[in-house]
Amino acid sequence: MLKKESVSDLTLTEIRAFNATIQQGNFTRAADLLGVSQPAVTAQIRKIEGRFDVPLLERTSKGVRATDLGQRLYKITRQYVDLDASVQSLINPAGDERSLEIHIATASPLVFMPLLAAFRQQYPEATLKITSGTTDECREHVLAREVDIGLFPLPKPGAGLSHLTFHAHQLVAILHPEHPLAADESVSVHDLIDESLIFSRRESFTQQMVDAAFAGEGLAPSSNILMNVRSDICEAVAQGLGVGFALSHDIRPDPSYSAVPIKEASQEVQEHLVWLKSRTHLPEIQLFVSMALEMRSRQFGQASGI
Repeated sequence: MLKKESVSDLTLTEIRAFNATIQQGNFTRAADLLGVSQPAVTAQIRKIEGRFDVPLLERTSKGVRATDLGQRLYKITRQYVDLDASVQSLINPAGDERSLEIHIATASPLVFMPLLAAFRQQYPEATLKITSGTTDECREHVLAREVDIGLFPLPKPGAGLSHLTFHAHQLVAILHPEHPLAADESVSVHDLIDESLIFSRRESFTQQMVDAAFAGEGLAPSSNILMNVRSDICEAVAQGLGVGFALSHDIRPDPSYSAVPIKEASQEVQEHLVWLKSRTHLPEIQLFVSMALEMRSRQFGQASGI
């Protein structure tokens, strides 16, 4: 499949263009990501494809996608991101914040927004590129080296991942303020089984917790309302559509609904900073983790009266 050259003969310019095209699924977006022209990207793609006997990319009406060989190559070339970043950190030391760029994926934006704001205040010239997704999506972004840091719950760390606990909260039912259970200290899933329930997509961490809470009591709830955005779920509850669910600090306090802890899901969920162990040396990761540690220390000191 590979001609006379080996993968080690690929240039970093070719690898950057190939990786960006795979990640973005489009030559134009890949060019925007790299800060170059589209012809420059397509020229590098032609060069890298010219090294192989079979295509690496399949052109579609919506852009491009990797062939089987392209996916296999990407599993190799995405590891060059760390080499590229290490070289750049030597050229532009972490002290020069204008060169600092950090890619972040978060499943809990409200929880981590104070940390992001503090980082931005400390490094105003740095570039933050933030994407939101489910816990599983964020984890995959970290593993694929598509982001530097993931911010999400991590019940099972797994090999190759480093993590730092940052915050804890628990599953709550979101109730209309006039609901009979809205003023209770906690609510049981047995009290909710006959309610009109608003669910999230099955792959979301919150929905998996909801499913586990009901299943643990031998209950099989159903829902005719499916929504994926937490603010939309809160608005639906406020409009009387039913009962929703969220982790307590993933939603803002609001008089239009009440957030009541669920008895069967009393164990706190730990939110983590997550990154690849092999990338711990990168300046952007070290700076961001250090900022999180400083925030945690201050919060601990305030809570302890120190």
